[in-house]
Order: sequence, then structure tokens, then C-alpha cells
Amino acid sequence: MVTVLVSFVTAWVLAGATFLSWSFYGGGYLLNALGTAVVLWAGFTAARFVTHDAFEGRPAGLTVLNIAHELVTLAVMGLLVGLLPPAGV
Repeated sequence: MVTVLVSFVTAWVLAGATFLSWSFYGGGYLLNALGTAVVLWAGFTAARFVTHDAFEGRPAGLTVLNIAHELVTLAVMGLLVGLLPPAGV
């Protein structure tokens, strides 16, 4: 249940950031959603995993596996957000 709630919050934040990106840059909504997902993943998720895992001495392979999993998760969320643009778009 916690995972579903946290995933919903992540998707909601991604949808809001995508709308802001689309409003600012214009262009296709899907492309903005996917680009925003990758940028948020790199800046918040991947960077945090690398820093924390290095500090805790975790194996690099585990870090790569975790950040790859998060990239796929955010890319799928970005795809779904991008395929469901706001009303009137």
C-alpha cells in the first residue's frame, strides 16, 4: 500500500513538472513528459542513489541496478503522463 501511495505522489509531481515544462518550452506534451522524467530522475533520484550508496559503501553494481530500475519506473510514468495531456490540450 505504501508503494502505491508513494508512486502516486511521484506521478503527481511528474505531471505537475511536465505541465510547467510544456507551458514554458511548448512543443509536444509527450516529449516534455519524457524529458522531464529523465531530468528529474537524473537530478533527484540517480544523484541521490550514487551519493548515498557511495557513502554507505554499497557495491557499484547494486547502485546501477537501483538507478536503472528507477529510470524505467519514471520513464513509464512519463509515458503515461505524456499520453494523457490536460483537458483542452
